[in-house]
Amino acid sequence: MPMTRRLPVARSFCGAVSLIVFLLVNTPNPSVAADGEPIAIRAWPDGRVHIENHWGLCVVLSAGDAADKTPDPSVQKHVTLGTGIDHVWSRRPNQDAATWNPVSDSRLPAGSIRVTSLLAANQIACGWLVRTDGVGLAVLTEPNARGFAAANDTASTDAVPSIDAVVLPSPTADRIAGTAATTWIKTVQPRFVLIPSGSATDGAERFAKQIDTLGDITEIDHNTFAIAQSSEPGQVTRLVTLETEPVQLSGELDALMKKMEASCKRSQAVFSRLSANQLNFRPANGTHTPRWNAEHMMGRQLLFFSQIYHALDPAIPVMDLNPRQMPPDYVAAHPDWGGQEEARQMQRVSDFTRRFAYLLRDINLDTRAPGSRWTLRGLLRQMERHYDDHTANTKKKFQLADWPSE
Repeated sequence: MPMTRRLPVARSFCGAVSLIVFLLVNTPNPSVAADGEPIAIRAWPDGRVHIENHWGLCVVLSAGDAADKTPDPSVQKHVTLGTGIDHVWSRRPNQDAATWNPVSDSRLPAGSIRVTSLLAANQIACGWLVRTDGVGLAVLTEPNARGFAAANDTASTDAVPSIDAVVLPSPTADRIAGTAATTWIKTVQPRFVLIPSGSATDGAERFAKQIDTLGDITEIDHNTFAIAQSSEPGQVTRLVTLETEPVQLSGELDALMKKMEASCKRSQAVFSRLSANQLNFRPANGTHTPRWNAEHMMGRQLLFFSQIYHALDPAIPVMDLNPRQMPPDYVAAHPDWGGQEEARQMQRVSDFTRRFAYLLRDINLDTRAPGSRWTLRGLLRQMERHYDDHTANTKKKFQLADWPSE
């Protein structure tokens, strides 16, 4: 769990600073249907920063090509430092892969990740502005820039956008204190400043004294930070340091999770072959449609694990996508989705569970988990059986006389 260390930080009033200017590209913040879903910021030893959202998309940010490590280019986009970037990484339902296109419309698809160049006053790229699911992030590569502006914009101090978190370059330590980035951070007043450098250093402490922080440094001993949209006004900046290696789960917990994930994969293999028409098939015997089974399996896992995660980290919301239980009451959430998209939805929940599984590492497997009626061992075993059972029920429908052939 994160460790917070109280520092004797003196708060200072931050007025408008003419040196630092920042503006979004010509359009208001896009409204995205997935606003509020949790985002993971992940730091890596070679300086890469991953921004991962619940729709299954990931943007990999790095200063150079050497860090180009994207094992799945259909959902991961590697973005290196540049001055002409104002693009959106997006994938619409029923599409096999995401696309990387210049922004041309403020109404972006749900789950999109928008990436815009951050430029220094001398028009040299020094980072990126990232927006997804209602959260604004600034990822910097150089702390000594003399000022910031967004690509292709006329600088103005009247349009400072909402920045929820600033990710500083690693290692930061002594380099950040006293730089123009410090002044800019005081101007935009983010909720969090992340330093992917391990435990807090003297340089981080000196930096903390120069911004309006809560007077403490939160130390995270792994590489993942969860954040989601917040409507709470007047939040004060919190300084967070995090390691650049992921948590290693205990062998027993990891084995239980892998069994659940394998069961989910087996289910995906069955549902991915079905058409939208077959998924919507209502058997004459009054049993559920195949789509209900897919939504039900996914929804139960998402609800139960998000309840536990929320109890341990309120930044992760409780997410309930469970369909109505009885066949006459059921209304499909996405009747136009084909089987591959329903399978992706299952995988997104599996990824969500694994992405934030660092929160589970200190939980006794055989006592009731925080925020849940389940023990962790009981929940993992039940979800493993749940996928197999409902997939078997669905396969029985393929033998019915009225089963559609396509």
